[in-house]
Amino acid sequence: MNAARLPALRALLDEHALDAILISRSANKRYFSGFRLSDADGPTSGFAGTLLVTRDANVILADTRYTEQAANEAPGWEVVATAGPMQDELPPLLLRHEVAALGMEAGVVTHADWAALAEAAPGVELHAIDDELVPLRMLKTAEEVEAIGRACAMTDACFTHLIEFVQVGMTEREVAFELERFFRVNGAEGLAFEPIVLAGARAAMPHGRPSEAVIDAGNVLLIDFGCSVDGYRSDMTRTAFVGDAPDGIRRYHDAVREAQRAAIDAIAVGVNGQELDALARRRIESDGVEPYGHGLGHGIGLETHEPPRLRRSESFTLEAGMVFSIEPGIYLPGVTGIRIEDIVALEESGPRVLTTSPREALVIGS
Repeated sequence: MNAARLPALRALLDEHALDAILISRSANKRYFSGFRLSDADGPTSGFAGTLLVTRDANVILADTRYTEQAANEAPGWEVVATAGPMQDELPPLLLRHEVAALGMEAGVVTHADWAALAEAAPGVELHAIDDELVPLRMLKTAEEVEAIGRACAMTDACFTHLIEFVQVGMTEREVAFELERFFRVNGAEGLAFEPIVLAGARAAMPHGRPSEAVIDAGNVLLIDFGCSVDGYRSDMTRTAFVGDAPDGIRRYHDAVREAQRAAIDAIAVGVNGQELDALARRRIESDGVEPYGHGLGHGIGLETHEPPRLRRSESFTLEAGMVFSIEPGIYLPGVTGIRIEDIVALEESGPRVLTTSPREALVIGS
């Protein structure tokens, strides 16, 4: 699968008058070569296992932590062992491959490393290639959608488990630990991101972190979580009621659920993401409540947050093959927070929702 992706990458060489492209983003390394960095190296590890692609060569520069792994995971790639920084190791390789113009990921390579390489290889022009790489991963193949679907199915199964697991008196952290345990035991590579588990008024923080706060009767419980399966991610949010909740808070939940449904029903090839965001906001505003401050959704794949971005500040025309979240919310500081999030794969015939957990107001822990 990875070898089939290289022609699209190499096409950028002629399109932008480049002799080579340096791939530094972890997800891009995995996408183009199959080489997988440790999660501990982070999503934007710069020089660990860096890819260098020319018109006729595929090279992985890897230190001793990764040389054997790279050889196993990326057959057909030349593995060059490295021991020093980019400015020491890369110039001889650029000279050998007669590289005079090099595309690089400016959003990943630090300014210091960029400047050091420019000084060490003065005969090589360095060009930012970040925007040109984005379209190569944005439209998912059927195999990629299927992988995302497996991660979503495991997330649905985890939520079914949590509905039975959560009890009054537990802490947010206990629930967060349990959902991670479920994913690990059931074969996930790991978490897609640090889970958000927030009870009561703490749910008003869109990206709050789980704490020792106790889950009490009458609380809302907002859980935003996902896992990684074969490298591909899931991301789902549900807001449940612990032992029931006041009618006013139920009304907020209804508004968010209906806003999400309106947006999903309007998804189609050619629709502008701004229009979907506006639809969801109008439904929430019709209840006299201020809607979410974040975007309506984001792409997902080898990373949890990828293009496209569905938000009021950015025009983005949706295409078949895109996979993204739809996640409207209401956040009332000191009172409550409600968010419902699902992953949608856009096909020529319309949207297909990959996460299937109930969206209605569930009462749990009673």
